[in-house]
Amino acid sequence: MATAGALLFGCGSSAGNAEGESTSVPEGGLDATFAADVHFGLGNSSGGGDSSTDGAQGPFAIAPLTPTVTVVTGQPLPTVAFTATVAGTETGAAWSIDRGELGTISTSGVFTPSGTIGGIGKITADYGSQLATTTISVVIETTQTGDPSYSVNGFDAGTGGYGGVGGSGPGAQPTAAQVAALNNPSPTVDPSVSILYPYNNTVWPQGLLAPLLQWNPGANLFDSVLVDLKEKNYEYEGYFAENATPFLNLPIPQAAWQALTLSNAGTMDPVTVTLVFGNAGAAVGPYTETWTIVQANLQGTIYYNSYGTALVQNSDSTDHYGKQYGAGTLAIAPGATSPALVAGITSTPATPPAGTGPNEPANGTGCRVCHTVAANGQALVTQASNSNANNYSNTVYIDLANDTTMGAGASLATDNLAFPALYKDGSLLLSSAGSGGMINGDSTSRLYSLPMGNLVAGVTGLPSGFQGMLPAFSPDGMHVSFNFWGGTFPATTADAGADSGADAATGTGVALNSDTRSLAVLDFDGTSTFSNPRVLYTPTNGDPVVYSSFLPNSAGVVFEVELGNMSGQWGYTWNGNTSELWWVDVASGTARRLDQLNGYSPTGTIYLPGNDADAGGTGTHPQAQEPTLNYEPTVNPIASGGYAWVVFTSRRMYGNQAQLDPWTSDPRNYPWLDEVTDKKLWVAAIDLNAAPGTDPSHPAFYLPAQELHAGNARGYWSVEACLASGQSCITGTQCCGGYCQPGGDAGGLICTSTMPTCSGMYERCTMTSQCCGAPQGITCIDGVCSVSSPPPP
Repeated sequence: MATAGALLFGCGSSAGNAEGESTSVPEGGLDATFAADVHFGLGNSSGGGDSSTDGAQGPFAIAPLTPTVTVVTGQPLPTVAFTATVAGTETGAAWSIDRGELGTISTSGVFTPSGTIGGIGKITADYGSQLATTTISVVIETTQTGDPSYSVNGFDAGTGGYGGVGGSGPGAQPTAAQVAALNNPSPTVDPSVSILYPYNNTVWPQGLLAPLLQWNPGANLFDSVLVDLKEKNYEYEGYFAENATPFLNLPIPQAAWQALTLSNAGTMDPVTVTLVFGNAGAAVGPYTETWTIVQANLQGTIYYNSYGTALVQNSDSTDHYGKQYGAGTLAIAPGATSPALVAGITSTPATPPAGTGPNEPANGTGCRVCHTVAANGQALVTQASNSNANNYSNTVYIDLANDTTMGAGASLATDNLAFPALYKDGSLLLSSAGSGGMINGDSTSRLYSLPMGNLVAGVTGLPSGFQGMLPAFSPDGMHVSFNFWGGTFPATTADAGADSGADAATGTGVALNSDTRSLAVLDFDGTSTFSNPRVLYTPTNGDPVVYSSFLPNSAGVVFEVELGNMSGQWGYTWNGNTSELWWVDVASGTARRLDQLNGYSPTGTIYLPGNDADAGGTGTHPQAQEPTLNYEPTVNPIASGGYAWVVFTSRRMYGNQAQLDPWTSDPRNYPWLDEVTDKKLWVAAIDLNAAPGTDPSHPAFYLPAQELHAGNARGYWSVEACLASGQSCITGTQCCGGYCQPGGDAGGLICTSTMPTCSGMYERCTMTSQCCGAPQGITCIDGVCSVSSPPPP
């Protein structure tokens, strides 16, 4: 990839002290390249001076109070001189700042900003037993003309496109005349011009690869653009000449994106994005959006299916070009700028007939698709093809922590276990069952042990003939959701308000019958007993529920509702099938469509752009259809920044980068190396503690680092396979022992199973009181200390 040092996901430090204050970097963190420039401080970033009690006695104070220092990039760094006084007389003190990335404070009390990150820090003066504090606001103002990454000789885009997001690459330095035009104080708005991506009101995490700005120019032929990114403590103005003709997109420079997101203070500090375009000396605009930056990096790895991946060649047929292509399960890990192959091997080609070239197809036995991953990142189960074309009956197991099969996997004792539910620790598998058009399902839903794949003996609570399609265990392991495809749960006596197999609405003991379309849920004891079956939601008009996934707190379920089945194959995303995503509150059974995720504004209008009305548009994406092209949701088991995060497949337009027919994704049927399929992975934030019946979702963003030309689907989110004690770490979720604490070389962090005085962010917990930040609203969510809600607006 072209963006060196950029992160898809990063992690903040988890260290804390007994008082609950962070003694390390704030949640969010930086990648290694950027951190080397800003010198994160662990607790007191610098300090010194005389903190003795000798000399004057009396009230202790510091000055100035709450100053603001503005850094203009390219100019000398300003400083702020703090003084400490006792009874009005200046004295020495030990100085410190709680956010070393903002700057340093000398032994004499002089604060010097780093000049890279804006924000608010706490200055503390220590004089004997007395402390005095104030805050300092650092404001960064940056102007850039042209991207240093631009080259007339082009760039190496990599498999994910430039910067992991595609597009025509960085913008050149504009001419003086172009800059003057862009600075016109009264530009003209052209209503035919619109921003296609990102969407207004998008909620972004920190640590992400910079997004690609994309627009519809209308009838204009733009030659330059002014990008203004503004928040309370940071403003960036970037002037760029066209990177291609026509000029349709521009990546935000990675350094500017990092500085913007790390200078932000959360939902109380919105980002205003303004674009002004240059058109032959005239200024066109402004066009403005508002974004929210979450004070957290996303945790965990996303595993997904890819058809047309460049990482392996194993197809049983040739593509549009007459060559072999690849199909496998890939992973985008924290810090990655491109995916890695996890499951899939290159097949041995068949002997080519005489007179043919070297690109004859292999037998397809290397394909590894249709996967499920345990929430703890230890185990992956997927389907392997055999020598019969398109036969994926062989179910294989991969130990993600220590795969010795090089992506091939070890066959289970039982075949045909596609799309199962894996228990949170990867020890159990509940099979998917029911015809429905899904491949290779079990005859009935049954419980198997892993890694061998043998039936678990003594299972209770699953009636004969039970078929739960596409089941999913909750993060706490206490529930499983599924499409209630077949079988009957017998009537039982309801217990004191508990459902216990009774009708959820009345509490009376009645049989619970399948209907092939409802979302249902069972309780589970973690070993062999299922109980308390109930239907959470039955779609109207006969629309069936397909995939489902629990929120991190196990209190809600996100699920797919299939709206149209043009392909005649239930649960698929191809050949005209349409779907949208919903959520349901488990306690009340109240369901609601995820409007903003799907593409509807709060007023009910469609905000997703289509190309049916564009000048010269192909009409492949009618706007009315765009919100119905969302499928296969999986929720990250770790909450970040007060939000749950869902990854899903969508065939919507990706700005002006992907505007083919939505179902064009089979490498055999179109020039896939020259065109970009719309079948991609997207991510959206969901309010974690939303009221039942409300829409907790926010507009989604394109998942960076996925292969741009491949058809990507079925993202499955889990934490990474855990690290043993003593290994270096960034957060506790990476560690088998659950804690990431100081103890490594040069003061680094290492994994440990020894519980500290209190658990830091993303460290293990069993109750909220164990979290260092509990007084500040940090809560224990599914065994991990996390923010339960974002900062108030």
